[in-house]
Amino acid sequence: MKTRLLACLTFTVCMVAACSRPEAESGGAGVADNRARLMPTRAQMDAFRTSDPDTTLRKMTLFDYLVHYRVMEATGMVDALGGEAKAVAALKAWGEQNERALRGAQADVPRMIPAAFDGSGLDAGFTGLAVGAFGGLIAGGMVNGAVQTMSDEQLAELAKAGPVKLGADKDGKGGAELHFGADGSLDQTLEFEGKATDGLSGKMKIKVHIDACPDAEGKLTVTLNVDSQMNVVGQAGAGGHVRSEFKLERFLDNDAHLIQDNGGSTASMTMSAGGTVGGKPQSFDVRMGYGRAPGSGYEDFGDHSGFSIFRMDEVKHAAQLAEQSFLYLQMVAEMMLRGVGQGGGPWESGRCVELKVTSNPGKRKGIRPSTAFDLEAIPRAKSDGAPAGGTVTATLSGGSSLQPAGGKVPADAKYAYAGPDKKNEEATIAFEARSKRGVGRATLEFDTKRPQAYSAEGGLDYFHGTGTICNLAETFTISGSGNTVTFTPGSDEGGSYTYQGNMGGVGVYGSGTYSVSADENGGRMTGTGNGCVKTPMGTRCNNGTERYTLTPIAPCAE
Repeated sequence: MKTRLLACLTFTVCMVAACSRPEAESGGAGVADNRARLMPTRAQMDAFRTSDPDTTLRKMTLFDYLVHYRVMEATGMVDALGGEAKAVAALKAWGEQNERALRGAQADVPRMIPAAFDGSGLDAGFTGLAVGAFGGLIAGGMVNGAVQTMSDEQLAELAKAGPVKLGADKDGKGGAELHFGADGSLDQTLEFEGKATDGLSGKMKIKVHIDACPDAEGKLTVTLNVDSQMNVVGQAGAGGHVRSEFKLERFLDNDAHLIQDNGGSTASMTMSAGGTVGGKPQSFDVRMGYGRAPGSGYEDFGDHSGFSIFRMDEVKHAAQLAEQSFLYLQMVAEMMLRGVGQGGGPWESGRCVELKVTSNPGKRKGIRPSTAFDLEAIPRAKSDGAPAGGTVTATLSGGSSLQPAGGKVPADAKYAYAGPDKKNEEATIAFEARSKRGVGRATLEFDTKRPQAYSAEGGLDYFHGTGTICNLAETFTISGSGNTVTFTPGSDEGGSYTYQGNMGGVGVYGSGTYSVSADENGGRMTGTGNGCVKTPMGTRCNNGTERYTLTPIAPCAE
């Protein structure tokens, strides 16, 4: 692979070097109505998803190497390095250093965040756009891995902890720095400086941003910026740079799918090359891109300040290579958004939309057969709390009946549900909300099982009571020592209580809250509140905590 790439690079360099350099021309050639030509087709996208990323990255290096070499030639770096052969060898050696630095960062990816792209087979070095694409593939795998495998709490902790650093050298310099957002979005910076090789030194800085959740328009953005600088060692002023900025915006429809027609994306790429010739700064840029509207494509090869890196006879060839790189960047960026080898994009993970589902009545366990419920599914974007819109689907597993049954219901969605019509049955309703804000999921569970019953015993100070709890989700009492405590559940995990009685001829009363921790093996209940005693000298009140032990018993009779 190295031999083939070097031969291809050498051939390209020799081909353009054989022609005389014309005088620089001002302006550039703009091409209108070429949007479709600048967009990858669906067939190209499908082929790319199933292909080895190695192939794509290698094709992108052709334009990268060509631009870098022509900058070296235009700024006198080729002559300073001793001619074409030595300049090509130095450029290739620098590219291989870049790749080794990238491999170091990729190998350092935390195991808790799987990198879907392993970079196998990459063996010929990178400069410019291909460097950014390599780093972007790593970042895309990490975003998707983080969103798919980490809980909200884990991701929030990762975001709070600050940057994750990968692939730094022994002095802690260079490598990658990753900043995760609480929604799974990622900002990545890769920076490394190449050691002097064959008289050439270079610096590379890559910045990548990947959205995990869409904004209110349903827009997801990927940006990829690369700053590449080259210098001839020991020769002040002999140097140049190539800077590229790429952006892809993809839009979701109201079913949380990427829009596939011509209105589903915008993309832009700007590459600027510059250097110093005879002590005078020079610059050149290439621009291409398109908007959402038909006919919005544009291309421009602009020469500025008398600096032209492409010869007349190679402009068409260079434009074709630039278009090819632009197409491949779009495919790489979409893979960065979607993730590699994953079931769906991060916005489909449930991370972006909170789906709140309510039921009336609220009690859903241990219900009577055929209990009627009113349900509502309320999707909200997690980023701003705004209504997500779109639709909700509800899928019933078990008895009895759900209306509307199946199909999409506009959000906020309302349903009527009749619970299982027989005793000791279970049912589950799975809700999924889909919109241009992403996907949200929630589940409600119902059953008509006879609930676990408990005998309760405990109290505080002079009060000691016992009682039978048939259902922790229904009102129950504990009595003893002339006092009765009435417990009113908010759920089967706790609620409020009141008590009133006469203990040894003294009136007592009080109220508070309680919590329960219990399962089929038993558990505990704790009540905390204010209690009062009526005495001949007046009423005295104090705070206290009652503790009860719950022992499982057979279910109560109906």
